[in-house]
Amino acid sequence: MKAPVVAAVLAALALVAGVSVAYAGGSTQNGTTHCNPASPACGFNPILTGPAPPFVTFVGSCPDFVTTDTWALNFTGGNAVIHGTQNKNGDWGGETANGSAVLTTSDGAVQYTGKATEWGGGGQNSNPGGQPTNQSVNGFTFHFNGSGPAGTISIHAHSHQTTNNAGTVTSNVQDATVTCS
Repeated sequence: MKAPVVAAVLAALALVAGVSVAYAGGSTQNGTTHCNPASPACGFNPILTGPAPPFVTFVGSCPDFVTTDTWALNFTGGNAVIHGTQNKNGDWGGETANGSAVLTTSDGAVQYTGKATEWGGGGQNSNPGGQPTNQSVNGFTFHFNGSGPAGTISIHAHSHQTTNNAGTVTSNVQDATVTCS
């Protein structure tokens, strides 16, 4: 897809990974938030932005703006859940959002209207003393199916990264496919 998609995927992963902090308490702490993913307070928009990064695969005949314009894909409604758990063994969290979405070009014109689903999650383990380690896992999956003046579009993106206790990346996958008809 576009470079903004990659940047958005990486930003989402960084947000999930950034939730990990050293635990100082004696019991497990849990938190869950429900929100409308279109609300600025929820923090989901923009979901993705363009143009598409180099690793995106295009199938079919997509409009030129997808690869050249600074477009944005935003939730316009729906439901989201953000959750996290923290205890002496580490920190884990995730998010799921599902709802209506629009893909607009840089001039604000709606090009596609449809449904989007986003999932992200990750965790970091701690040593027995509660000190954080560099061992972590983070993932992100996104789907959008829409239709508009140029036809239909389907966007699928996923990313996964794992690091070992030394902080060395042991797995790093970034993939996205945009299908247009």
